[in-house]
Amino acid sequence: MTSNTDHTDTPTIWLFSDILAGLGGIETYLDALARKLHAEGRPFQIAVSLNGPTPILDDLEALGIPVHRQPRVPGDRFYIRQRLLVRHVANRLKPGDWVYCIRQPMPEIYLSLVRAVHARGAKIAASWIFSPRYIPPPAGRVGNAFCRAVRQTDAVISVSECGKGEFAQVYGHSGKVNVVRYHNRPLFDDAVPMPPLPPFQVGYAGRIDIHQKNLDTLIEAFALLCDKRPDSVLNLHGGGPDEDRLQTMVAASPAADKIRIHGRYDLAQDMAGIVERSHVFTYASRFEGGPCFSLLELMQAGRYVVASPVGGIPDLYDGHPEAGALVNFQSPAAIAEALEEAACRIEEGAIDVHRIRQRYLAEFTGDHAHAQFLEALGLEDVAG
Repeated sequence: MTSNTDHTDTPTIWLFSDILAGLGGIETYLDALARKLHAEGRPFQIAVSLNGPTPILDDLEALGIPVHRQPRVPGDRFYIRQRLLVRHVANRLKPGDWVYCIRQPMPEIYLSLVRAVHARGAKIAASWIFSPRYIPPPAGRVGNAFCRAVRQTDAVISVSECGKGEFAQVYGHSGKVNVVRYHNRPLFDDAVPMPPLPPFQVGYAGRIDIHQKNLDTLIEAFALLCDKRPDSVLNLHGGGPDEDRLQTMVAASPAADKIRIHGRYDLAQDMAGIVERSHVFTYASRFEGGPCFSLLELMQAGRYVVASPVGGIPDLYDGHPEAGALVNFQSPAAIAEALEEAACRIEEGAIDVHRIRQRYLAEFTGDHAHAQFLEALGLEDVAG
């Protein structure tokens, strides 16, 4: 690893992504992190390789934030655009700067990036979308080079507690693994009051990916809930690759007349209405990375969640039954039972939206995440 203490300039942070497209979790993360760095006046730039339209970059440029977009080029299957992006960033680095990969880097280009950064006396940090067991290195030469690059990374960042030990097991990384929460923007100034009962309204807000988000099991669980509580409604909010399949699945459900598909939403404009509509939310994913943005936003608003004990989700709810319940995501009956229990607690006044919001304020705000981020890079005492 390379270090340099002779420079006097404030280090520049390069927010780097070898793939960026649309508006998902990583794009939301980049947006929140960039706005925080911009607000504190810290020097930074964004350098990304585009897979498609990314509207948030236009919004960030409008704030005066420097953004370099590397478009697709002929021969992309050979990672040419990613290599051009590495060259663009490396040619502009000075000793002491940081390159921060906001998502797990591509194995095919990561060793080249690490070597280019270190050759210029700069440092590199990388954050993983999922813990290493979910995205293991490829076999052979590429995988070996990737593991070597991870071992040379100056700051390895996990977005959840559960994956910390896996970096040594999977990549052979022997250094410290920093847990850094996702940066997130303050969408709510206070907890959102519950809607009236009945009906009992259950919400889902996120990506419409049936397998990962376990929406097939959720719909089955909701039908079981309706057997016990016929006055229930399921509100599904979001867009994604499985929107058509979801329509078909809902139509085939015995509870189809009680399921509302609301479609895609704008986070800044629509989230308040989404929260106001439902009493509790479900996030029964089969697998996840860090504490999901939707869950951070719901906790910020004071909403109780029935969720899976996967990825970073337990970081939010384990040991905090006032904020949510962790359930067996493979069991529709267990999900239905947890939702029924939540409904009873709401009727008894035992779920307090303000206590849930306090859980968010205690550990998961953007300020908490930013302090962890600067500490991981050793920049907490370096003024912007």
